[in-house]
Amino acid sequence: MLQQFLRKWSRGSTEGQSLLVLHVFNQQIKLLHAERAKQGWQLRTEQLVGETKVFPENMLQILSSLPPSGEVAVVLSPELYQIIPLDKPNLPTETELLQALPWLLKDLCPLAPEEMQLDYLDLTATAGAPAKINVVVAAKSSLQQLCEYLQQAKLGVTHIFAEELLSRDLVPVQGPTRLVLQQQPNNDLILQVMRDGQLCFSRHLRGFQQFLATPVTQLQFGLFDNLLLEVQRSMDFVEGQLKLPPVREVLLLMAHPELEALPALFHQAGFNQVRLMPLPEPWSWASQVDLQLWWPAIVAMATLMQTGEPSLEAAG
Repeated sequence: MLQQFLRKWSRGSTEGQSLLVLHVFNQQIKLLHAERAKQGWQLRTEQLVGETKVFPENMLQILSSLPPSGEVAVVLSPELYQIIPLDKPNLPTETELLQALPWLLKDLCPLAPEEMQLDYLDLTATAGAPAKINVVVAAKSSLQQLCEYLQQAKLGVTHIFAEELLSRDLVPVQGPTRLVLQQQPNNDLILQVMRDGQLCFSRHLRGFQQFLATPVTQLQFGLFDNLLLEVQRSMDFVEGQLKLPPVREVLLLMAHPELEALPALFHQAGFNQVRLMPLPEPWSWASQVDLQLWWPAIVAMATLMQTGEPSLEAAG
């Protein structure tokens, strides 16, 4: 369904030496632009603030100022979509499942069923429990309008991603159960648990929007203790309820200005398995930019570099 939507509104990908990722927020766009040179991919970044109008109308002026590019990917920030956990309907075909989802979500999502543009992600199965999915839902009319603006700007979008589901591409497939703490400025702090390349568990932690703006010296005045409690609760849930092997590594993917000091705070509290998210070795080209600030765009850019086929990855 989402692939059909994208093909309808995209003018198609064209091969070239210029790639562009648009990380879209309500009031701004973060741009990551890559150009192939003799010495390899060269990156440059830019942050553009939109008008006071709401998304997507505030993007028209920004997009019209951009030069035409080759392949383009769009990353939607969490404020522009919802992820809703749901028991997977027992239907014979995927087509029937996708047709049923809007009506199953009508009491869980503020959008009308006909306004829902959605896809879903299977979650790791738990023995004896019903199969679970995470449904990604965005406003169809907003996506249509954004794609029209992209067409007017001669930007051919080939991928649309949900931001928070991109982080699993940074986590090694092999190894222990891992917990990821991720947060971008002005957004919720998101806790995810991954194993064998699969997302097993995800939570938005409320009350932590000021975490990134709080100096390390002040974090210990209650906010950090609250975070430790949520991490421990999630680790206990993963082991006790999901029956997964215990979490052996906690990775920080947070745009905190004093990020280097955060692991030490965890270590002092007995969480010795905490470290910063490393950049995957094959992505050395991305070392030109700050991983913690630009990781959603970096993962989307890696996808553009790896494929030339139009697709929609709303579920990572």
